[in-house]
Amino acid sequence: MALFILLRGSDSTLLKFLQQTGEATHAAGGPEAISFCNVFFFSSLVTGLVLLLANRQNVQSQLPLLSHQNRWLLVLQSFSGFFLGPMAFFLALARLTVVQQTLLFSLTVPATALLARLLLKEPLPRTFAPSVVLLSTGLLLAMHPAMAGAMAAPVDAHLDPRGLFWALLGVGAFGFSSVVNRLTGQRGLGVGFTVGISSLAASVAFAVIALLLFGPSHFIYLRSWWVLGVIGGYALVISLGSQWSLMQCYRRLSVVQVSLWASLTIVVSLAEAHLVLDEPLHWPALVGAALILVAIGLQPWNSRVHGDDRPGQAP
Repeated sequence: MALFILLRGSDSTLLKFLQQTGEATHAAGGPEAISFCNVFFFSSLVTGLVLLLANRQNVQSQLPLLSHQNRWLLVLQSFSGFFLGPMAFFLALARLTVVQQTLLFSLTVPATALLARLLLKEPLPRTFAPSVVLLSTGLLLAMHPAMAGAMAAPVDAHLDPRGLFWALLGVGAFGFSSVVNRLTGQRGLGVGFTVGISSLAASVAFAVIALLLFGPSHFIYLRSWWVLGVIGGYALVISLGSQWSLMQCYRRLSVVQVSLWASLTIVVSLAEAHLVLDEPLHWPALVGAALILVAIGLQPWNSRVHGDDRPGQAP
C-alpha cells in the first residue's frame, strides 16, 4: 500500500510537468508534445500488454467461456476506469493546480463507498458518516475563496468551472470502476481481463481519438527521448507500477479500505507540487488536507476480505 501511495501520489505532479513542458514546446513553434491521447495511449498499451502476457494462460482458457454479462462488465470497467477516468483526470489537471485537483479527487473515497453500498450491498464502516463530514469540511476549507487571495501568482488559484466538471466526472468514473472491478473479481476473472484487456481496449480508443483530432503527427513528431524517457517512464513506473501495487492491495483489503488508504496520496501530491512545481501551500489547503487525513484515520483497521479481489484503475 505504501508503494501504491508513493507512485499514485506522484501521478498528478508528473502529468502537470508534462503538460507545462508540452505547452512550452508548442508555444515555441514545435508540434504539440502531449495530450491525454498520447500519454494514456502509451501507458495503457504498456500496462495492458504486460498484464495480459502475465495472465495469458488464464485468458486463453476463460475467453471462449466468457458469458455475455461478463463481457458487458468488462466493457463498463474499461470505459469507466481506463478511458473516461484517466481522460477526466488529465483534463481536470490541465485547468486546475495539482493542489486543487488532488483535494477534489479525495471525493473518490465517499463516492466509491456509496456506490459499493448501493450496488454491492457492501456494509459501510461505522465511522463513514463522520469521515464524510470531515472530508467535505476539509475540501470546502481548502477551496474557500480566501485561499485564492492568499495564493496569488505565480499560480492561478481560482477554481476553473470546467476543471471542476472534469474532476467530478473523474471521481464518479473511478468510483464506478472500483465497484465493477469487485464484480468481475467475484466472477473469477483475472487481471488479464480486468486490467490487461481493458487497458488495451482503452489504448486503441486513445489512439483513434489522437488520429482523428491531431493526425499521425501527434505520434510521429514526438522526440525519441520524450517517448522513451518521459512517457515511457510514466507508463512503466507510474501506470504499471501503481497498477501492480494496487493488485496486491485488493488481495487483502476491501474496496472501501483501499479507497480510504489511497487518500494518503494527498500528502505525496501536495508535497511534490510544492517542491517540484513550486505551487504555494497556504493554511487553507494544509488545514483542509489535515481534516481529510483525519477522516481517513477514522476507518476500521481490522476488516479483511477474501483474496479474490482484482484491481480497477486507481482513484
